[in-house]
Amino acid sequence: MTLDQVYNERLVKYYGHERLTGLQKYRLVRSEQQTEKRFGSYDVLTQETGIWLGVKQGLVEIKKYWYLNPCWIVERVEPNTNRKDIFYDKFTYEPVLPFLDKENNSLPLSWKAIEFFLNRLEKAERHFLTESDHAVIEDKKQKEEEDKVFGILDAPDPIKELPTFQKSVILGN
Repeated sequence: MTLDQVYNERLVKYYGHERLTGLQKYRLVRSEQQTEKRFGSYDVLTQETGIWLGVKQGLVEIKKYWYLNPCWIVERVEPNTNRKDIFYDKFTYEPVLPFLDKENNSLPLSWKAIEFFLNRLEKAERHFLTESDHAVIEDKKQKEEEDKVFGILDAPDPIKELPTFQKSVILGN
């Protein structure tokens, strides 16, 4: 049994399946092995020379992570609500943890990293704000911005000399 199979079994054991579909909630995959079918217009190139042959419109199978260097990725199953190019699947696997460093170099696979990240993700508090909550937040931001602007406008001019007792003139009758 390979290491990724062991980790995928652990992911099922610890995090289970998605309630609606019964699909594995999280899975570990290699980025270069994942493909997906998308609907759209795509340039057709020859593989040997890269010569442009035209445009193909329709359903095309392409590499899912063409923008990433080869690495391990932890994916989470999510409802496909707003993806117009993948309309045939109700649920898709989306990346949550690519094993890449800040220079986009591949990192070694680590169960500790997976477990730490997914435990934080699973136990994160979810706050859903209502329209009135958003209105209060916007009003607070607006008030802070007004105070900042009025503070700048009301500040004394640093170039202009302020009056002192010695320079004050008393006008008398």
